[in-house]
Amino acid sequence: MAANETVIDADGHILEPPDLWENYLEAKYRPRAIRIKRDERGLEYLEYDGKPAERMRHGVLHTLGAMGRSIDEMKPSAQRTYLNSAPFGSMNMQERLDRLDREGIDKAILYPTIGLLWEAEVEDAEIAGAYCRAYNRWIADFCRHSDGRLIPVAHLSLLDIPAAVAELERAVKDGCRGAFVAPFTHTRKAHGHPDHEPLFAKFQELDVPFGIHPTFEPPGLASRRFEGLERSGWYHAAMACQPAQVAFTTLFSFGVFDKFPRLKVVVLESGGGWIGYWMDRMDALHEVPINRAPLEHLPSEYIRTRCWISADPDERTLAGLIRFVGEDRFFWASDFPHQDHGPNYMKELRGMLAAMPETARAKVAGLNAARLYKLDA
Repeated sequence: MAANETVIDADGHILEPPDLWENYLEAKYRPRAIRIKRDERGLEYLEYDGKPAERMRHGVLHTLGAMGRSIDEMKPSAQRTYLNSAPFGSMNMQERLDRLDREGIDKAILYPTIGLLWEAEVEDAEIAGAYCRAYNRWIADFCRHSDGRLIPVAHLSLLDIPAAVAELERAVKDGCRGAFVAPFTHTRKAHGHPDHEPLFAKFQELDVPFGIHPTFEPPGLASRRFEGLERSGWYHAAMACQPAQVAFTTLFSFGVFDKFPRLKVVVLESGGGWIGYWMDRMDALHEVPINRAPLEHLPSEYIRTRCWISADPDERTLAGLIRFVGEDRFFWASDFPHQDHGPNYMKELRGMLAAMPETARAKVAGLNAARLYKLDA
C-alpha cells in the first residue's frame, strides 16, 4: 500500500471479557447472564441463560482467539483458558491500537466473538434482546476513546422486531456505525420477510448499513444436511459462507430494495468471489417470467449501487472480479483473531491489491469502508 493510503479492516473481531454480560445486562437479567464456567474436569464451557452451551465442546474456549496456532495448541485443555490464551490486541483497546499501528492499519470495524455463538441456542426473545443490548453498550464503550480508530457495530436479534428497532436507534446514538444480524432466524421467516420491514425502515432512516454476519446456527438447518461431517472443521468452515448468502438473496425475493430505496446492505465473512456468479444467475433468472423476483430492476443493479461485500485478503479472483461488479462494492477484512483464517492477512492484502487496477486499490484498502460507514479517511 502507498504510504498515504487509508487502510481499514472491515471485519475484525474482539474477544469479549467473560464478565461483560454480568456487568452490562440490566439488573433483572443478570442472573441469566452469559458466563464462562468449568466442569468437573476443569474444562471451560459457556453457559447461556443458566444452561450449558451445546454447540461447543468443553475445553475449547481458548481456541476462539487461536489465529495461527497449531493443532496441538487447540486441543481441549484445563490449563489453556479463554483469558490466558487471548492474543495481543484481542481484549484491550490500547493493545488493539498498538497492533493496528504495527500492521499499518488505520481503523478496524469490530464484531463480536461470543456474540456469534450464543444466538443459535437462545430462542427466548426477551433474553436475546437483553444480551444484544449489553454487548452493544459494552462495544460502544470499548471503542469510545480510541480516537475514532475502532468502530463499533451493534448486534441485533430478529426475534423481536420492535425491540430491535428501538435498540438500533439507541445504539447508533451511542456511537455504533451500523448493525448486523445472524444469517438464520428462529422464526424461520426469511430476512426479507415483510415482518422485518420496520427494521429496514429504521436502517434507512438512520442511514447506517444493515449487515449479515455468519454465526453458529441451530442444528438441523439445511447447511447441515449430511451425516458424518459433524466434526469436519474444514467442511463447516468452507460452507460457513452459504447461510449469509442465502439470507442476502431473500432480500431480492421480497423486493426489499425497492421498498427501501436508500437501504445499504453488507455481507460479511462470506468471501467475495461468489457475488459475480450470483449476479449473473439472479439476472438470468429474472429475465424468465416464471422465475422473476418482484423487482423493478435487474438484481445486479441493486448490488452495484446498494450492496457491499467483505472479501478475504487471500482471494485471488477478486482483482478480475471488480471489473465486472464494480470497484466501489468491496472491502477487505482480517477476521483477527479467529482461527479459521491465517495470520498473514497483511501480506495477502498487499498481494491482492497489487493485482488490481490502480483506481481500485485505495478503494478496496479502505476508502469504500470509510465512505459506507462515514469515517474520516
